[in-house]
Amino acid sequence: MSCFSHKFGQWTIEGDDDPNSKDFGYGIFNRGPNGKRRFYKVVPGKYGQPIIVAEPDLAFKVPKNLVYVNTDGEIIRPEEKIAGIICQNGPRLSLSNAKKQDIVIKVNDDSSIQVGEEKWWLSTLFQKDKNRFRNYDAYCVKEKPKFVKLFELGDLDLF
Repeated sequence: MSCFSHKFGQWTIEGDDDPNSKDFGYGIFNRGPNGKRRFYKVVPGKYGQPIIVAEPDLAFKVPKNLVYVNTDGEIIRPEEKIAGIICQNGPRLSLSNAKKQDIVIKVNDDSSIQVGEEKWWLSTLFQKDKNRFRNYDAYCVKEKPKFVKLFELGDLDLF
């Protein structure tokens, strides 16, 4: 994709406006010094609408050996990746900021999440809006829960 490209500060927009091109569409992203896309990228959805993808090059797969449950109580398999970490009474990090601070975040063999020197367990995966955003924010706790809850903002009744 590169019929046009323009940089706005730290953000770059690229696109190909030829509808016959295999690269037809657009992308907006922020490239770090190593060339990897960081923070967010914006890509066209099914109808050309902007879809925001959090941590496009750093997001990692959810641990496999945990039980994930949606708001209806159904066991599901999450389809997206983890892009941010919020630890109970602990660090709150985007993966880009963790990398910038040299904080290693990884999934351990026991499916816990290592954040620097500390071991955490997924409690909740939070999705902002499945129609507009991709990738989860993960809420982590010190004790392994029986299951991991998966919520979308629209699922929560805040009143």
